[in-house]
Amino acid sequence: MRLTNLLRTTVSAAVVGACAFGFAGVASAQDQDGPTTIDDIIVTAQKREQNLQDVPIVVTSLAAETLQDAGVRDIKDLQILTPGMTVTSTSSEASTTARIRGVGTVGDNPGLESSVGVVIDGVYRSRNSVGFGDLGELSRIEVLKGPQGTLFGKNTSAGVINIITEAPSFTPGFNAEATVGNYGAMGVSGSVTGPITDELAFRLYAARRVRDGYYDVNVGDGPRPQTDDQNQDFGAVRGQMLWLPNDNTSFRLIADYTSRDEYCCTGVQIRSGPTQAFIDLLSTGPGAAPPAAGFAPLPFSRLAYANRESGQSIEDMGVSLEANFDFPSLFGGATLTSVTSWRDWSTQLGQDIDYTGADIAYRLQDEDNGYSVEALTQEFRLAGQNERLDWLFGVFAT
Repeated sequence: MRLTNLLRTTVSAAVVGACAFGFAGVASAQDQDGPTTIDDIIVTAQKREQNLQDVPIVVTSLAAETLQDAGVRDIKDLQILTPGMTVTSTSSEASTTARIRGVGTVGDNPGLESSVGVVIDGVYRSRNSVGFGDLGELSRIEVLKGPQGTLFGKNTSAGVINIITEAPSFTPGFNAEATVGNYGAMGVSGSVTGPITDELAFRLYAARRVRDGYYDVNVGDGPRPQTDDQNQDFGAVRGQMLWLPNDNTSFRLIADYTSRDEYCCTGVQIRSGPTQAFIDLLSTGPGAAPPAAGFAPLPFSRLAYANRESGQSIEDMGVSLEANFDFPSLFGGATLTSVTSWRDWSTQLGQDIDYTGADIAYRLQDEDNGYSVEALTQEFRLAGQNERLDWLFGVFAT
């Protein structure tokens, strides 16, 4: 996108230069009409609306049009637009984490909170993986690089991904999208927004996406029934209400639910090891088929071996309420903001840990191999500015 804009600017400059050379008098008259202006980019990287040029931190701000043109639907897609940002998954989608400038938390320990914080509509997500589903309609995304502990608290030593979704509109509208792709990929999404009364508006978004796995899996005699891996099967729904009782007060209520039921993160061995004969011997027993690992040196092979399931079931749901109260006469103008949220995230993970057709090590997908995180948060902020000072006070509890 930046390269395209640069090329367009260069060509435009050349054309304008040629015109000015031929019509110097006209160009001189036009130059006196007024200076060229640049639209302001407004961000909330410091918990209040500011011009991007006035924010004293490194911020990559991506507008809705840019995100839509690039096909961004989740945080993983941001890698193509954000220099220095990488997103990886280890043993499952539940352990997906982001890194900024090479710094981040890697691992599938459910007790770990990533050093790259994820904030969606003002609500901090204690586990990064809850933000890696379909984000729906986006207003903008801000990637804050570097430590952000002053305003976003602990566990943001590498940066913050601040996501702002589209708010309800008092202008009626709707949007629908259908996509198809290779490996049987299909997706549908849609939204509708509009007024209920003169003071109340709503927005509803829903999406469903599926895709076959791109790894072929030799399951032997099972008990795994699925013969592919790395598929996609998830759905999301988000509902919002916006109430504007007067010019100085606003309430925004958001409820969302996301569900994923997929097979993820198998592996393909590309080198023979000294244990191949032993593993093949184990694979000749009941419930397995030789060869166990397929250790043939095929670095581009998409054939994996696993006789146990690698399923993952992830559910994420929550409700949040943001209230804003403007006080024009308080300290020269101040805004009190309250953000209350409840979230519940749970997952069950199965995995064939040995990546072979032998029953050496595996984890069943059941309640004994899962975990959940429930969080209730409350944040208060009082912010204002005058000719000499921009100030903000806040408190956060969870």
